[in-house]
Formats: sequence, C-alpha cells, structure tokens
Amino acid sequence: MTRPLVSIVIATYKSRVDHLSVAIASALNQSWAELEVIVSDDSPDDSLRRVTDSFRDARLRYRHNVPALGVARNHWASFGVAQGEFIAVLNHDDWLAPHFVERLADVLLREPCAAVAFCDHWVIDTWGRRLDAQSDLNSAVYGRAGLAEGMHRPFVHLVGLQTLPVAMGALFRRRALPAVLPDHAGPAYDLWLAYLLCASADGAWYIPQRLSAWRAHENSLSSQGDLAWLQGSAACWREMARDKRLASIRPLARRKAALGYFSCASRAWAGGRRAECLRFASLSLSALLTFKGVVACLLPLLPRRLAPARWLRGQGAA
Repeated sequence: MTRPLVSIVIATYKSRVDHLSVAIASALNQSWAELEVIVSDDSPDDSLRRVTDSFRDARLRYRHNVPALGVARNHWASFGVAQGEFIAVLNHDDWLAPHFVERLADVLLREPCAAVAFCDHWVIDTWGRRLDAQSDLNSAVYGRAGLAEGMHRPFVHLVGLQTLPVAMGALFRRRALPAVLPDHAGPAYDLWLAYLLCASADGAWYIPQRLSAWRAHENSLSSQGDLAWLQGSAACWREMARDKRLASIRPLARRKAALGYFSCASRAWAGGRRAECLRFASLSLSALLTFKGVVACLLPLLPRRLAPARWLRGQGAA
C-alpha cells in the first residue's frame, strides 16, 4: 500500500541558524520517507535560504514571503501550498524524534475517526540539553501526565486544558481544517488550530511518549506576554465560548477570554494607548463580568507611571 505524503511546515522569522538547522535535520531524518518539508520565511531578507540549500534535499522547499505575512498567515499560506494528506507544524527552534511521523501517521491511517494524533514532548534549553524536571512539570501542567493512551472523542476538554502541543507534537489531517483560516489568530495560531481541529467533531489519539522537543529560551518564554499573542489567544477563547459544539467548556472559555482581554487592556494602557485599553476592557466585560474587567475600564484614568514593570513588556501592536 502506498503511504500518504506528510507535510512538515516550519515557519521562520530571523531564526538562529543553528536552531533552524537542527529543526530541518530532524524533519528530514524521519523514518517515514514520504514527506516534504516547507520552510516559510517571514524575515526581511532571504539569508536563511543558505541554510535550506546546505541540505541539498529535494524534499525541502524554501519560501520567502514579501511582504511578511505574520505568524498565523505564514502557517496558513504554507498549508495552502503543502501537498501532504497529513500536516505537522514544527517550530523553527524545536526538533522531532526520528519516528515521530511514523508513529503518528500509523495512528491516522489505522483510525479514520481521528482528526489528529499527538504525543508528549521534552523541554530542552537553548543549547539543546534535555530538562527532565521541566519536561515532567510541563506534562503535568498541560494534562498529559497520566492521560490515557488512545482515542479521546470528543476532545473538547483537551482543548480547554491546552493539552495538544499542536506546534511541535501533533500530526493532523488536512481535511479536518476549514477552508478559510482566521487571519487574526496571530502568534496564538496553535491554540486556534487545536480549537478548529476539535470543532471538526472527530477524535484525537494520544501516544504517551516524548517524540519531540520544545526549546525553552528567552524569546519563547517571553512571547506569551506579547500583546499580539494575548489578543489572538483571547479572541480564540471568545470564539470557543460562542461555539455551541464546545458547550462543556463554555465557562472556562469565557473566563479565559475575559482574563486575556484584561491583559491586553493593561498592556495597551502601559503603552500609552488609552483608546485601545478601553476597547479591550469592553471586550473583557462582554466575555464575563469580572473585577479585573472593571479595573481595566478605570486604567485610562491612572497615570502610566503606575504600570507594573511586567505590563511594560510585550507591548507590540496586535
């Protein structure tokens, strides 16, 4: 039987050459031979092309986006040109174990009701050293420690816990995604992917092995404080709260949307953008009436110098 093509998408932006090289090598060195690797680059120039050229592998394609597409649209555009029946997303500074694709693709071939197959992952440091204690903590925090192997259908609760590591530990069917993907997802594109896969009404199959690695460093750890990530995440939780198919996690989704928009409001205020602060405060209150949402409405009345230092970080425009 002919095995289906698998597409591995790596979105880049001013990536470190050594980290990107490791990611590409791990994608090409899969035991599953039927694959393509797409490197889609949002960098100001195409200097990263030399990294892909150095592999001299016909399965590897490089795309340079002019103008830059942004995090979510970079991934969506890559999905559009990908030819595989199954797709995996690999962060430009992470890596996959050699049997990652084979283990997950075998599940999707065997289980037609699975929209996605996913695994656990290691946490590594900037230099690629495995961090066992942080890996165990990460698995526990995101609900993979003790999670039963096999099919979870529906898997709404897994989306609510953010259990699926879509950006480096999952393989999904192209057909499980809608034809039009949300441009406003921004850096929270992985949360949106988990939601959209869940909304397909198919199942998720879990393999309790660490078949990939997520690199923890300053940029990755600080990205979740960025206004663009916060806004994309809050918008996703708001959409989940409105989706009748996800009724079981509606209270959780409303709370996360409210808190997410409060964080957006606080950072907009710290950046001196009072009109944006009020808009985000209104969105927070519309998601759920909370004390923080009320506080957000009052922030524009306060002098900016009172903003905590953590609010002054990650004020980039969404």
